Amino acid sequence: MNFPDLDPLEIRIQQLLDDELTAEEFAELETELLENPKAMELYLSYSRLQSSLHQRCSFQSAAAKLQVVPMELILAQQRKRSIQISLLTAAALISIMLVAMWFISIPAPPASLATVHVTPGTDFTLTHNSDDTHNSDDTLPDRNTLAENSRIVLRHGVVELILPHDVRAIITAPAEMILRDDRTLELNHGRAYFKVSSTDGQGFTVVTPHQRIVDLGTAFGIDCRKGSNEVELHVLEGRVRVDSKQGHKGEIIHADRSVLLTGIDIKHDLDGPPAAFLQNLPPKIDMLLDENFETGLIANRDYAIHMDRSVIRDLAGNRSRGIDDDTSWKFTTALPATVPIAVASYAYTGATGQPSDHRPSNHPPGLFLDPGNLKLTDNNPGDPTGWTSGTYVGFKGTDKSSSYQVTFDLGAAHEVQTITVNSSVFGNPVKSIKISVSTDGATYSTPFKFTPKWSGLNTVSTTLDVPGWGAARYYRLDFASPGEWLFLGEVTFAAAPTPSHGNTPGDLEKIQPAADLDHSLSKRDQSPPVPIAFYPAENSKGPAAGGQLKMIFNEPIQFGTGRVSIQNVTDWSENELAVWDGSLSIDDRVLTINPPTELEDGTRGVGWLAGWQTDATVTFLNPSGNGQWYNNDGLQDKKPTRGLIGSMRSAGMVSIHKPIRREIGVITADSRYTVSTTIGVRAKNAKNPANFLGYTIRLNSGDTTLAQLTSNTPPGPANSVNTVGFSWDATTLPDGIHPGDPLSIEIIPNRANGPGYLDLNALRISVLGQSDR
Repeated sequence: MNFPDLDPLEIRIQQLLDDELTAEEFAELETELLENPKAMELYLSYSRLQSSLHQRCSFQSAAAKLQVVPMELILAQQRKRSIQISLLTAAALISIMLVAMWFISIPAPPASLATVHVTPGTDFTLTHNSDDTHNSDDTLPDRNTLAENSRIVLRHGVVELILPHDVRAIITAPAEMILRDDRTLELNHGRAYFKVSSTDGQGFTVVTPHQRIVDLGTAFGIDCRKGSNEVELHVLEGRVRVDSKQGHKGEIIHADRSVLLTGIDIKHDLDGPPAAFLQNLPPKIDMLLDENFETGLIANRDYAIHMDRSVIRDLAGNRSRGIDDDTSWKFTTALPATVPIAVASYAYTGATGQPSDHRPSNHPPGLFLDPGNLKLTDNNPGDPTGWTSGTYVGFKGTDKSSSYQVTFDLGAAHEVQTITVNSSVFGNPVKSIKISVSTDGATYSTPFKFTPKWSGLNTVSTTLDVPGWGAARYYRLDFASPGEWLFLGEVTFAAAPTPSHGNTPGDLEKIQPAADLDHSLSKRDQSPPVPIAFYPAENSKGPAAGGQLKMIFNEPIQFGTGRVSIQNVTDWSENELAVWDGSLSIDDRVLTINPPTELEDGTRGVGWLAGWQTDATVTFLNPSGNGQWYNNDGLQDKKPTRGLIGSMRSAGMVSIHKPIRREIGVITADSRYTVSTTIGVRAKNAKNPANFLGYTIRLNSGDTTLAQLTSNTPPGPANSVNTVGFSWDATTLPDGIHPGDPLSIEIIPNRANGPGYLDLNALRISVLGQSDR
């Protein structure tokens, strides 16, 4: 189509409306519309004109198809309609009577006792657990009101409750509460401020898991942490009384006093002024970090990255060359090189007697250690690697399908990364291997099952990537053999070398921001921006400790339009990230990509967390998150949930056994920071219910700890995820700390030497603005 009297912009808009633009021309027009308000106004004018023309054409087309109707037919239709109206009138009267009878028979909705207000961005659920099991949803109060037995689960943010008798409450997440009646609020856990403004509210009671706190005309704050038997009580005005759960009256606490309670007993007074509590609902939540642990690079995967030409532009608007199919940015992730670990001894069960001498060579019966104590071998001194080719020792079981258990003592605790097992295809190779670990040789972790992927011809081997159990001395391997014989070759344990701290790629540390470049010249430059460095490097094969992808350009860059494609060539999964996706960011000359992990339900992968500093790889988990089981033994996904799996904010979790750290910004004066995360509790293990590593969550500034939450107790029942958290008030800063100083988050397993697990999801850190004291 030709438009001789139109300028180029109008031509492009007309071609867009006629669906005649190519993808490249569309991207250019899109950029022009986003950056030029006059161009957008012109586009809207053309759009309105085209819409009006379509509407008029549709009306004329419909009118042209109308036919002339004879008068006799119209009169017949009128008579028919009169009869229909009479019948419908009678039906309407019957319906009105039925509706009236229905309103008389149904119960009235429960009386609303309180009103709920929330700060935008708050994550909570409100349920109405009425004792009347016959109540339908239609009989329940509105979402923003509370009736008797209404429950609020607050995962992140702040809510305000306007309660009867002039009582007002401000509750900060994480928290859980139930309104029992017009004068009783059950606070299972949470941080809450209460203000009773008149004598009518005296007697209002807050019931914690450990005591009853009764108002006697006051304002007070309660900090009741989940899993703790201690409760902080801060009396800001007036006085309160601390009663037992059975109602026995206890001590009266007066204003300007803060105490730590255990039951009705005062353990001790709290030093310093009363803690700061939010006394008004903040207008908004500024989210500093919203992390679902779904991004990072998985080990032993091949990746290929493609990028549209229009994604990256320089400051003058010149497009980059992109990465097309012929010039893919390709690399392979791998675990760090391992170091062999000496084996001190081993023991076995499941065989009918001593290991047999069924082997190709006439060597002494039994399994031994090689001279270097590195491998399980046949003790053949003539083989420099500890083995003679084709030498395997046979275990004979008790039936045609046997299980053999071999326990290895490494002499000291080691953090094993891989275990390589050799077997023989004489008969069939091992079907599965279960691994469990122990620090004392008596109590073992829940076994983790591997299905080996054997390589080789006459001899086969498999390398098992050990999940993050931490350091252990004893490693127990259960071999499931398809027959009565197990032909076992060498077993080699290996650990990762001592890691360097941090996760910034060494090559990129040398690349400084383009502060020395003439940015005004960059804006006039006509040459396209060119990438000068990649991390991981093109065609590299090695670990990617940062978990991120980075491209460094020769000049400052900005986003245009288009997408970045990340393809996991190993399993052919693919993600496309648009320029407005939060997984893409630009800092001067550096483009950073946080690749999605994309694990299928019930799978695991060893890898590196994107954007985090850590001294070890992590284990990505996907136990499903849509109402399915959260279970350690195989991550079963087809059984009903037991617990609070619904609070999982996504399908992915991460399991750590070493500290992880991340910078989140700088300290803002007179602000309150809140931290919350969900922690998974796996299925109970009868042999060792103490596999939970415990946790410490810290807000730091440099080497100074600003606030922390620590516990060694699982926060909930087996097969559940549960929200924990804390808040920190920046009104008063520690000595040496000032506004503008760096702020970071650190999550530490309390028993970093394991074995065990610490599973995380939905970490959120926010600032609530100025605090009220």
